[in-house]
Amino acid sequence: MDGHNAGHTAGHSGPEPLRKTLTWRDGFAIALVIPNGLLLTVGYAIGAIGAWTAIAIWVGGALVGLLQNMLFSETAAMFPGMSGGVSRYAIEGWKRYFAPLGAVASFGYWIGWSFSIAVNGAAIGTLVTTQWLPGLPSFPLFGHEIGGTEMIAVLAIAAGWACNYFGARLTAATSKVVSAVVLCGLVVVVVAPLVRSTSWDVDRLTWFHGGSWMTIVVWYYVTCWTTYGTEICASFAPEYRDTVRDTAKALRATSLVSLGLFLVVPLAMTGSVGEKPIAADPVGAFALAFEKALGGMAPLGVGILVVSMFLGMVSTTADGGRALYGLAREGMTLRQLDRLNRWGVPGRALTLDAVVNAAIVLLLGEPLSILLASNFGYLTAVTLAVAAFLLLRRDRPNWTRPIRRRRAWIPVAWGLLALNVVVVAIGVTHPSLAGYGGIGDTLVGVAILLISVCLYGYRCLVQDRRPIAWRIETPDMPVSRADAPIRTE
Repeated sequence: MDGHNAGHTAGHSGPEPLRKTLTWRDGFAIALVIPNGLLLTVGYAIGAIGAWTAIAIWVGGALVGLLQNMLFSETAAMFPGMSGGVSRYAIEGWKRYFAPLGAVASFGYWIGWSFSIAVNGAAIGTLVTTQWLPGLPSFPLFGHEIGGTEMIAVLAIAAGWACNYFGARLTAATSKVVSAVVLCGLVVVVVAPLVRSTSWDVDRLTWFHGGSWMTIVVWYYVTCWTTYGTEICASFAPEYRDTVRDTAKALRATSLVSLGLFLVVPLAMTGSVGEKPIAADPVGAFALAFEKALGGMAPLGVGILVVSMFLGMVSTTADGGRALYGLAREGMTLRQLDRLNRWGVPGRALTLDAVVNAAIVLLLGEPLSILLASNFGYLTAVTLAVAAFLLLRRDRPNWTRPIRRRRAWIPVAWGLLALNVVVVAIGVTHPSLAGYGGIGDTLVGVAILLISVCLYGYRCLVQDRRPIAWRIETPDMPVSRADAPIRTE
């Protein structure tokens, strides 16, 4: 046993890591958070660059996400017991070269998913107060005015935490019910304009014109959190009953369904409502389309949109908590987060997630600015994970691969890596081209990634009392992790 594992496990024993209670259908239901991301940001994109351009970006990003998921299904099958999703694969690929990059990838992945909880909470607060509870009292807090919008957002965050804290089966069951409601609403928005032929007009959709091509790249950067987000299914790999089969099926099914939704939903919404009304109310764009589809019933449309946002909070809380737990499990952040509660989920990590997002809602507030701050971390993690696929192919050629992609996928992986590097470089240096963010949002994301390196150093030097491992040698073949049992509360 090496020093890392010795420090990590001394005096502890425990059950199997994360209970295997999920099927691919459960992962698919949890991953239906992805259409929620579409509904949250598509209004901003349509208003800025035109509907046809926005649709092209969404569909193109979804195709890239599908190709990346084909790579990630191989790495997920290589490490069936590891929690944390694509960030964990980045750790494995890069530890031989520069181990702290694993901490950067995991924290980047965490903030990418976790901060969207605050985005959804802020949107729910805005929609509920505007539609049903205007005029709620407010009070000052740390120089900010806290009103009904912020209070409802915090309550929604607490509810999303509760749906996760008491077990993965509860998370999956909640997601199935909520996603069924959301999909019914999407069907209404898509089908109604086709039935009522006079309510949909293709002339309401336009292309982007008169601006820089870099603006389109920046909007691609903004939407990647959603279009790439189908990889969330990989985060639950250790909890699937058949890890290899269920992970691959969940990744493939979610990618294909999302690809279809990214095409038909904005097409139906814009052709029915028009670009200008959507640009004027980007958060409520779906509710406008729902009202247009049924000739009224605006409160019902808002209600479905709120339910969709809540689904996003449930799923992203689940994913963010597992990313933190996987990071602690690997010995790369605070030891206290390496705990499962009595229901077999990382309760401490989930709770930290909720507290951080409540603080963000109370102290920041603007949804798209929050998303821009977190997007840099998320895309950094995904880019490092794609590179890890290539590194693992080179460094561990004999490693067991229950799913093995053909050699033709190697140049595909290089192409995806190059695309992501270019998108990140332009997106992080020109966020203001999206019209809603600035360099300050990027600096927030960079600062959080630097904090991750500090926590990695604290874990090594203070908690584990070992030197910082800049490089960690990896075995040629898998070894048992029986010497690293799970800690439970």
